[in-house]
Amino acid sequence: MSLGLGGEVDVRVNRTSKVFGGFLSFMWATLISILRFDKKRVHLRVDDFFDENVTIWNVAVANGQYHGGGMWVAPGAAINDGLFQVTIIGDLSMPAVFWNLPRLYNGKIYEHQKIRKLIGRRVVASSAQEVLLDMDGEQPGRLPVVIEMVPSALSIICD
Repeated sequence: MSLGLGGEVDVRVNRTSKVFGGFLSFMWATLISILRFDKKRVHLRVDDFFDENVTIWNVAVANGQYHGGGMWVAPGAAINDGLFQVTIIGDLSMPAVFWNLPRLYNGKIYEHQKIRKLIGRRVVASSAQEVLLDMDGEQPGRLPVVIEMVPSALSIICD
């Protein structure tokens, strides 16, 4: 799940044709959305150790390492540790976002000083601005949101 730019990308993709397939459709929508997106001011709380107002492009709350289209938003995240890895893409300039886009695919996203990694079980986000949510390529709503990890809540049976 993410909030910020990801929700804007979903809106753009879902109102246009996906004739070029998922990856290209989302990449094109991402590039256009970056050009049109205004950074958001969000109050973000992760467990009891992080409680700040932050300026963001996007915040990814990840159980696994990857989001759609191969975006490596949470290098090191583990689906079985009962924790979220929270990636805050902070107050970068637009040129810096474009310049660092490859890091989103090569696992080096945390090398930029304005991109932060937090670990926690509960994430609470709110904003006075409209900040859209992204969940698996869909745009289910907007802030405020509370995201909680419930370990072992989902059983998966494979054959």
